Amino acid sequence: MLTVRQVVFRGVREQGGQRLAEVEVSTDHPKDSKLLAYFRSGPKGYQLVRVLSDKAGLETDWFDNRMHDAYDDVTMTMFAGPSHGGENDRSHFARQVLEYDGIVGDFDRNMRQP
Repeated sequence: MLTVRQVVFRGVREQGGQRLAEVEVSTDHPKDSKLLAYFRSGPKGYQLVRVLSDKAGLETDWFDNRMHDAYDDVTMTMFAGPSHGGENDRSHFARQVLEYDGIVGDFDRNMRQP
């Protein structure tokens, strides 16, 4: 399981008519130590929608670089496979992010409709 080391609120994004809170997550994972996680507001609180690996770098991504994918959707691969518990891993990761100091407050303040 991943251990979340730091979470930073980055803002609210619109996607498919839905407002999503975007956070940058630093983890202990050797390959994907920097992730972007997206949460929506649901009837039972905030729900994890997707996770992207953040491989953006100043040398390669300061312009529209079509030769490099700075962000890969790792939602399915991150929570699947023989060493992962699927929904349990997903819930554990989401809980770690949401329990990080001040994040739910950031979500509450910024996810309200403008």
